[in-house]
Amino acid sequence: MERIPPDELNQIVNEIAAGLGETEPFPIKQIKRIVLVCGIPFARELYEATMAIEAEGGMMLPDNSRRRTTGGIYYHLARTKLSDEQRKLIFPPPKRNKDKNQGKIVSKPLISWVGRIALIQSLLSEQGEIRSMKVTLVGRPGRIAKRPEVVVTTMSYAIKGANLPKGIPTPPDTPTLYTIYMSPKQWAKIEKAIADPSDNLLVEGLCTFDPQTNSMAVFASLVRSEHLDLEAKQNAAKKPASPANAPAEKALAAEVATPSSDLPTPKVVSSTPPKKSRIAAMTAEPVAAPVVPVNPDLPPDAARKMSELQASAVLFRQKVATIQGKPAGQQFGLEMTQKLLKNVEDEIAALEKKHAK
Repeated sequence: MERIPPDELNQIVNEIAAGLGETEPFPIKQIKRIVLVCGIPFARELYEATMAIEAEGGMMLPDNSRRRTTGGIYYHLARTKLSDEQRKLIFPPPKRNKDKNQGKIVSKPLISWVGRIALIQSLLSEQGEIRSMKVTLVGRPGRIAKRPEVVVTTMSYAIKGANLPKGIPTPPDTPTLYTIYMSPKQWAKIEKAIADPSDNLLVEGLCTFDPQTNSMAVFASLVRSEHLDLEAKQNAAKKPASPANAPAEKALAAEVATPSSDLPTPKVVSSTPPKKSRIAAMTAEPVAAPVVPVNPDLPPDAARKMSELQASAVLFRQKVATIQGKPAGQQFGLEMTQKLLKNVEDEIAALEKKHAK
């Protein structure tokens, strides 16, 4: 772990926690672990990436039930970038109460890995059919073999400490070899980035077993770098929104105009604030957006556009006011939010001028 003076450590942890909206002791403790294990630059980089994603409209949970909270995005990004050792230090698995399971009778024996053979053999006479398949690999590549037509590398993976549902057999921890086949064009785009030992290779593609090499052959359809992905998102967040392409504004406008689990409709204000969760289940406090009248003489398309822009402007003003209400050292994202607000106000003025009598 990095040695950081206590005053500096507390300051950076409090700044990040305030920016993420985390007030509970447990998530703040995890932020502190991230700073200690990975260093201040890493923690700040994660924070900047989180704010960039928030500015683009946020990140959904895997089941698409709702958006992740700001803190939830931060911890999710941390988990994807940490090594196994770092992940265990920062996000240790919960302790199991052994006494709780004592005396518990299991009605049906769990299938063992060895016992799968007889079960599978009984199923082979009526096999199903896979219509679509894709695998995703994340890690460091091995030695690279370049040919004019293909680039090849190998990676191995051993399943350790998998958190599987009850009843599923425990997989063996024997490493499996994966041979990755990429096009020279795919590799050229990320070769310099992957030279950094802290970066990870991300590969998506089709997979099949290669009996001659006793390995899994992966044929890449998409090759990326974690660092380049993060840099692209940060650059996208810095670009000013334009009338033709303003995803952040549209996403924020949709949050105001459309009822959701995160924000109420403009005419309804929740009287009971939501409970703050420990990490990723925390939702933002509902804020009522005043209804702004739209000129009834505008054409239907222009009126609809004006309504969306005004709703977006209301939300940006609320966000600016919320950030400005914090202490000077904790006003994270203020400049970016003010720029987005100005872009929306300029669009409103241009639309009003266009349809002025």
